[in-house]
Amino acid sequence: MIRGLAIALLPLLWPAAEGLAAAATGPAASAAESLGFAPDERLLIIHADDFGMSHSVNRATAQALTQGSVNSASVMVPCPWVLEAAEFCRTHPDADIGIHGTLTSEWRRYRWRPVLPFDDVPGLIDPEGYLWHDVAGAAAHATADEVERELRAQVRRAMDLGIRPTHLDTHMGTVFARPEFFRAYRKVAREFDLPCLLPRPPAELLERTDPAMRSTIENIVAELGSNAEYTLDELISIPGDVPPDRQEEFYLEAIRNLKPGITQIIIHCGIDDPELQAICGSHRRRDMDTKVFTGPRVQELLKAERVRLITWREIGRRQKATAPPRS
Repeated sequence: MIRGLAIALLPLLWPAAEGLAAAATGPAASAAESLGFAPDERLLIIHADDFGMSHSVNRATAQALTQGSVNSASVMVPCPWVLEAAEFCRTHPDADIGIHGTLTSEWRRYRWRPVLPFDDVPGLIDPEGYLWHDVAGAAAHATADEVERELRAQVRRAMDLGIRPTHLDTHMGTVFARPEFFRAYRKVAREFDLPCLLPRPPAELLERTDPAMRSTIENIVAELGSNAEYTLDELISIPGDVPPDRQEEFYLEAIRNLKPGITQIIIHCGIDDPELQAICGSHRRRDMDTKVFTGPRVQELLKAERVRLITWREIGRRQKATAPPRS
């Protein structure tokens, strides 16, 4: 069962993704099978979003990647602390690090701007001079061309800093807000030969899709056709109403209940220090994510459950080897 995508996700995102998979694939093979994995394998990516957001987030993410169970992360290129994240990537070239395509800036007082000059992407800029606080703002004002150029600039900027990205994903799910945004996301990913986050959830969820989103779904499905681009069978993110003292049990239960296929658990690392407390209200939750995934219980359970950890780097290799020629 899909438990959500990200803390600040726009409600329309998952209906769109659900419809995408259901209409396009029906009873077809899982994303794992389409990439050459065995149909009964339980495959997992434990992914830390928001690398580069702040010093606290960077410290915690680096710790989780080197000492914990986290085996993948993605970098927010427009953020002030991206240079520190890039330094980690240069000194850990084997780390599975992608680009967290960032088109929004959600916090009240700690904000970031696009990589491109203001005049190049005016629709991405809010009245305060930063990226929009929410997905709705970006969807209402930005153009697909601006989204495409900004995502491309973020990938190039990361590469200029010495990051060798293994994948492309999306902060707050903004690229799924409009079909034109999805096309831009897909185009940039293909341009840099990167697998992109594209879930393949259960077909029955289409029944709960908002009718207003059906045209968006149909447009994206038509473009995907039969291409083997789905990279995940399930995406898990902890709901906001789970209290910090229950986070570990939530994740342990999620691991116990993993189904065959590729699952990604999204977490948000941080250290509950004055910096993070000044930035966001989720400082305790981020701190607990770090503690859970650097603690022993997750590692012990992964071994006991015989869950195989995989990376986006491996998905990319398999996608190149198994996917049909792209149109």
